[in-house]
Amino acid sequence: MLRLCFLVAAFSLSAVSASAQFRQPTAELTPTIEQQVIRAGQDVTLVLSVELPEDIHVQSDKPRDPYVIPTLLSFTLPEGLTVEEITYPESTDFLLEDWDEPLAVFDHEFTIEVRLALDADLSPGEVVVPGSFLYQACNDRICFPPKTAAVEWRMDVEAALTP
Repeated sequence: MLRLCFLVAAFSLSAVSASAQFRQPTAELTPTIEQQVIRAGQDVTLVLSVELPEDIHVQSDKPRDPYVIPTLLSFTLPEGLTVEEITYPESTDFLLEDWDEPLAVFDHEFTIEVRLALDADLSPGEVVVPGSFLYQACNDRICFPPKTAAVEWRMDVEAALTP
């Protein structure tokens, strides 16, 4: 009986270990704002720093393979804000075993920059900029299901300068 209990315990531990190897990696997202003073009527640069576990990458925003999910940062903007430009990092080539073409990927640490235009008549006060980060994490053997993470930036907007 003792031997049976030992085998069940050993099997349980190995099952936990195996499932941990295939646990979906999660991106650690750090939203920051470049400017110290943010005024209505000006542009502001939002930065999203992304950190994935070591040996994990994500597909780029412009993947070569049509079957993989591109990395995408999108917004639901409050009135008075407009996305002017989203700048993704340069992708790197990653060659999977038994594939002819390398994948275009972002390594496990990268940043995305977003230039927002603030309307001149934007009311002073706190403005929350909600975003959504879609990514497909992969290692050297498999790609995990796509995942979406919410992200937000908070900024205190001052009144526009009057000429």
